[in-house]
Amino acid sequence: MRTKLTLEQLNALSPTEFHKVFENVVECWPEAAIFCSAMLPFKNFDTMIYLFENYLQRLSDENKLRILRLHPDLAGKLLDTHQLTEESSYEQASVGLDKLTAEDKQRLTDLNEQYKRKFEFPFVICVREASKFDAILKGVTERMSNGPAVELEIAIGEVKKICRLRILELVNKL
Repeated sequence: MRTKLTLEQLNALSPTEFHKVFENVVECWPEAAIFCSAMLPFKNFDTMIYLFENYLQRLSDENKLRILRLHPDLAGKLLDTHQLTEESSYEQASVGLDKLTAEDKQRLTDLNEQYKRKFEFPFVICVREASKFDAILKGVTERMSNGPAVELEIAIGEVKKICRLRILELVNKL
């Protein structure tokens, strides 16, 4: 387990060090860390989290879609073949997606495929906040009724939650 950074340590990081530490707080999108490093030093961790969230919100719809398409399927092939990022692997395992029965795995796979056909990006949910398999199934089922523009914003909202929790794993916010 990595030692969490204090605010003083965070603010002492060079831009290159900041990029390395925070490069995957937005899944496979290091550009967020590059952008936010220009805002160093931070008044507090909440300010840094807000900057990452604001960065995500201000992206074009095209870039929001690019970010969403970088997310892995929940309990998908990348999990099965141990090819998830360290962060995604931890998150999916934290809610037992790595230990689903064959039946539950197939249900989620089928829902993921339906969702991707409709929205053209994987279903993204902050699994650590959903916390239970049934809540994830309910989320994907309910969100299937959304229109594309609404779902894009909901999915980016979930990316923001994931980002916030990933940042909090890296800093000592006491």
